Amino acid sequence: MAGVPPDFADVIPGDAKVDVPSTWRDVIIGNNTVSTETAPLKSQEVTTQTGSRDNNGTQTDDGGRPASPTKLKASGIADFVKKVEDMVAGELVKATEEAEVLEPFTRAADDEQEPATCVQYLSPFQPDDSAVVDLNATSTQINKHKLVVTCLSWSSTGQTIAASYGRYDIVGWCTFPGALCTWNLAREEINSTRPDQRIDTDTCLMSCAFHPTHPALIAGGTFNGELYVWDLSLEGDLQRGRSDVLLDVRHMEPILNITWQYNLTDAAKYGTKDKAYRLVTLGADGRVLTWLWHKLEAPIYGYQLLFPQPGIDRRFVWGGACMCFQREPRGASTASGGRGIGGEAAGTFLVGTEGGKIFKCYNDANDTNTKEFSRAVAAGERVELRTPVRDAGYAPHAGAVFGVDCSPFQRELFLTTSTDGSVRLYSSLRMQPLLHLEPTSSYLFAVQWSPFRPLVFAAAAADGCVYMYDLVRNHEVVRPVLTLDTNGLHKPVYTLAFNPRKPDLLATGDATGIQVWRLPSSLTAVRRGEETLLAKVAMTDDVQEMMRERRGH
Repeated sequence: MAGVPPDFADVIPGDAKVDVPSTWRDVIIGNNTVSTETAPLKSQEVTTQTGSRDNNGTQTDDGGRPASPTKLKASGIADFVKKVEDMVAGELVKATEEAEVLEPFTRAADDEQEPATCVQYLSPFQPDDSAVVDLNATSTQINKHKLVVTCLSWSSTGQTIAASYGRYDIVGWCTFPGALCTWNLAREEINSTRPDQRIDTDTCLMSCAFHPTHPALIAGGTFNGELYVWDLSLEGDLQRGRSDVLLDVRHMEPILNITWQYNLTDAAKYGTKDKAYRLVTLGADGRVLTWLWHKLEAPIYGYQLLFPQPGIDRRFVWGGACMCFQREPRGASTASGGRGIGGEAAGTFLVGTEGGKIFKCYNDANDTNTKEFSRAVAAGERVELRTPVRDAGYAPHAGAVFGVDCSPFQRELFLTTSTDGSVRLYSSLRMQPLLHLEPTSSYLFAVQWSPFRPLVFAAAAADGCVYMYDLVRNHEVVRPVLTLDTNGLHKPVYTLAFNPRKPDLLATGDATGIQVWRLPSSLTAVRRGEETLLAKVAMTDDVQEMMRERRGH
């Protein structure tokens, strides 16, 4: 009989009882006991003792010793060199033959000199003969004091040109103002009438010179003998230093030349390239003074150009007109490696005088005598200035020597220019000139070697022209290969400066302003055998005769 389902409808929840049998007890779970045994872990503590640690350092000058070369297996290189040796030798022979074949064409090209191009004309003043007068021009833009460009200098980067403005026709104390103006020619837009920097001075500024490695540092010398240093990178006041005008040991007349001279002692002492250079100044008073540019209160050493006049035993002070230090030949290793262009480490320098004589001088300033000199100046003691002249036997000019420049490629060669209208090439080892040139009957005010072409130089004249020479040219007579008419008004050109970084740029300065010229490649590209020819020039007694013999061959 089937079960009857329960009916809970009539059951009271509190009295009802329901039994539900358990089922989990019927399930028997099997259990097994398992154990394992491991070896006990071994541990050990160890200590050690070390000495205290200390760091030490030292600094030494670079002795120039190369690092030990890594040993390489050169068998592959040797095989390669042996393989291409015949081919390279053949190409060298071919190049020599081509040069000989092209020599007549080179001579023909020399006879047809390419012209130079004036790429910039710069002046902070309105032209005197300007047909259009700018009524908005300020007083500083009107050249009412008739200032002329007295000196030019390129920055170490070759991008900025600086010009000092003053006058040469002043007698006595100067009351005219001067100025230093700079233009950065690397700018996209150049305002030729508004310099990037203009610094006005109380008296005429007669000389200026950029620092050889610091492109913003520049020194300037005034007509009254004051020496300034400016930093063009500063904001506001650009002046870094100024000489004391109340000292007894100072320039009493115009500072006509400023040279930055490299000094090993200062390089080791200060450890910076900027302070490794000293300033050496030449004054028309015949004094040659040495300064620390960052401490311009007083010179640290000085000389006076004392030398007897012809026929007189007594020594007189000769007025200086120009100065140049001998240079280390390019490529020569020096202890001061890495000097900027224009910095001179040698102690020998040449001075041109107002009386036409040329002095070979030597700067022997050292730690001992500079300290004693500085002590005496600080104490207000009387200081006797020695003469630096070592040799004065060079054949003199018939007029004031306003230009002198030493060759950057041959140490003993130097050029001079004079108001007698001549350019002379001397060897410091010979008393007579090796070459005598007269490009014009006018005064000559400046001369400079090309820093890239060993046998190219230029001379600035009072007739408004710059005469350029190239001694490589096979001409019957040495003559200018290019003449630059700078202003077309026959106004004197007082100064010129080759760009130290860009071979094709030359700057000239006159009464109208600054002209920047782009030179043709024939005056900038180095010729084959040029330095060898320069060495022969230094050894000959007569350059004209040597050139004639060379042309005959």
